[in-house]
Amino acid sequence: MRREADRAGLDLSVRELLEHLSGIQETMLRYPSTGGRPRTRRVLTDRDPHQQRLFDLFGLLSYEPKG
Repeated sequence: MRREADRAGLDLSVRELLEHLSGIQETMLRYPSTGGRPRTRRVLTDRDPHQQRLFDLFGLLSYEPKG
């Protein structure tokens, strides 16, 4: 991963790379319902520019929660 990031112009150590990636988190939002179960939606937290570049570089969109 580090080599691939370096080729893309992101000169990060392994530690920095992992820190940026670990900052991409999933949040669960619950909405009250008018009857029945509450609606739940899973979304990823906002990403800084480094995180967004890594997100795009490693194709993480395919792992993003649907909903």
